[in-house]
Amino acid sequence: MLTLPALRRSTGNLLLLAVFFGGVLFIGVTRVQPLTSATSAPAPIDVAPAPEISHPAPPFTLHTPDGATVALADLRGRVVLINFWATWCPPCRAEMPAIQAAFAQYQPQGFTVLAVTAGEDAATVTAFLQAHDLHVPALLDTNGQVHATYFASTLPSSFFIDRRGVVRAIYKGPMSHSVITGTVAQLLAEQ
Repeated sequence: MLTLPALRRSTGNLLLLAVFFGGVLFIGVTRVQPLTSATSAPAPIDVAPAPEISHPAPPFTLHTPDGATVALADLRGRVVLINFWATWCPPCRAEMPAIQAAFAQYQPQGFTVLAVTAGEDAATVTAFLQAHDLHVPALLDTNGQVHATYFASTLPSSFFIDRRGVVRAIYKGPMSHSVITGTVAQLLAEQ
């Protein structure tokens, strides 16, 4: 049985809870501002857009292990496979021979590969490529910015870019030889 002092305490606690949640609700509601003609849009953030199929590929410039500079914009007119990978990644290592084979087959027709690694030094990447007889162009994303721009948190992640610089296909995870060559052949056939 509730006594009068116990009832007052529980009523006080309920009142305190009601005031607290009412305040939270009021603060939450007053912070929401619908866009009207009187409100301005927030200032744009200076970040490249995420890659999407049928949209221009976000631009970047990186260095090869030997220090040469490669800019995606300079490859306009070629079909490009941007492959985010790492020497320590088993699925990446498994798909590299298929990427190398497609590169060797289609390079004369205007295809290139940009094998982008993050957080690995030039010596490690060079040693890996030499040990596995890989000749695809490798790029060092030393600060991980290009990986972040392309949302390449899954390794491997691959982006096929057409001759106009537009993203045409995105694959997360390892690709088979037939997927790579089929996609490249289709993009090379387009004029």
